Amino acid sequence: MMDFVLMILTPLQMLLINLFVIHQCIKFKYNKKLTYILMGFSTIVLLIIAYLISKTIPGFGSGNGLFIFSGFLFIIPLMLLYKSPGVRIITIACFSWTYTFMVFALSVRLSHVIHFAGWSLSAKVFLLQTILYILSFDAFYNMLKSKFIYSLNHIGEKEATALMWMNMMWFWTVFIFNLSFVYPQLEFFQIISFITLSVCLISSFHYIYLQISSGKTIQDLEKLAYHDELTQLRSRVVLRRDAHDLIERKIPFQLIFFDLDDFKNINDWYGHLIGDRYLAFFAHEIKLRIGNRGGFYRVAGDEFVCIFSENGLNTFLEEITALPQIMPNSNVKFLGFSYGVASFPQDGETAESLLQCADRRMYEMKRSTKTFEKRSVL
Repeated sequence: MMDFVLMILTPLQMLLINLFVIHQCIKFKYNKKLTYILMGFSTIVLLIIAYLISKTIPGFGSGNGLFIFSGFLFIIPLMLLYKSPGVRIITIACFSWTYTFMVFALSVRLSHVIHFAGWSLSAKVFLLQTILYILSFDAFYNMLKSKFIYSLNHIGEKEATALMWMNMMWFWTVFIFNLSFVYPQLEFFQIISFITLSVCLISSFHYIYLQISSGKTIQDLEKLAYHDELTQLRSRVVLRRDAHDLIERKIPFQLIFFDLDDFKNINDWYGHLIGDRYLAFFAHEIKLRIGNRGGFYRVAGDEFVCIFSENGLNTFLEEITALPQIMPNSNVKFLGFSYGVASFPQDGETAESLLQCADRRMYEMKRSTKTFEKRSVL
């Protein structure tokens, strides 16, 4: 009788650990009290089913782990009592089942090596399984919460489905390998073990491929968001991030807002292809003169911003006013630019306020230049 009780305690211990993992990682559909009552009732029903199955399965108590098939019935109450998608529930359940069954299988193997006088196989398995849980559960649970759940929360639908199948295959592989040890005379299980291992490796490589291809797509999107393809400058998004970083660290800097003069005329006279070359030419010349003294960003069509974080601003402004008069390899005249300067912290303490100040001063310069040109003509 005691030996049979121990045979029930071993899967019950596995079941309770799996339920704890599910409770911690998946949101309840109903209140906790009702969920616990219904899951307790489901556990009792499952144990009764496991008992009835044990009377019909040959070799029950030999460490074959066939009782695990009754555990699959728990998917039904899990689907009914938790509001997470089915893919997520099955993925987390299989991840936990793989861990608990590996501990069980290792306990069975150790029980054949470690001898306790007068102890039955089931008693040794239960004791060793308890010790292994005490030694390993904390590390398993931390990995589950910090890495596995994080990964599951940050992957797409296709990757989540692949992860579910991969976890199911790893569980099945561990189960078949355990059978091949329990029944070494049955070469069929050994053959199936290598087949399942091969399928598991393929599914793992497929999941890795999906993750890498997804990551490359994200990198490409980030590149589009953070860099301007035409001028190879950083974007407005990066400008705000870099300015905010300097402000947070209270590092003084100057923000220079550039606007090309009469750029619309360049597009009207020469076409948009020459207009693109004109923008790229300006970006290259200014970036060349900035060097490692700051960053240069394209924020709109013909609007650019420089973060100048070194001394010598006046020298820099003199350098950029001496740009070539003719765009290289063409007869297109460079029409110049207007700019406005705002300093942190004197002119503002946020990226937005500094941009507004520099933009206003740039337009003041543009208006004064236009007024001077008009008076010169008159």
